[in-house]
Amino acid sequence: MNRDTSKKDRREKMTGASKKMDRAVEKRAVGKSGETQGAAADAGLTPNLQAHIGRHVRAVFDEVAREPIPEHLLRLLSDLERSGDK
Repeated sequence: MNRDTSKKDRREKMTGASKKMDRAVEKRAVGKSGETQGAAADAGLTPNLQAHIGRHVRAVFDEVAREPIPEHLLRLLSDLERSGDK
């Protein structure tokens, strides 16, 4: 599978997940009487929703985390370490 295809697939999956998440948040924000709960709905995210968001954020940034660190940044880190030892 080429890299561009996998990025496109991931974006499409994220779009679908985003719509599902939006519906879940909307359901949570509407009370039994059908009225919006206002500030109570914004009080926090459920642990399941937090985990769901976390999984998708990691999926988006996982590829970036696997990329090698550019040589000029490695040199800069090395220089900073040496200057801190003085």
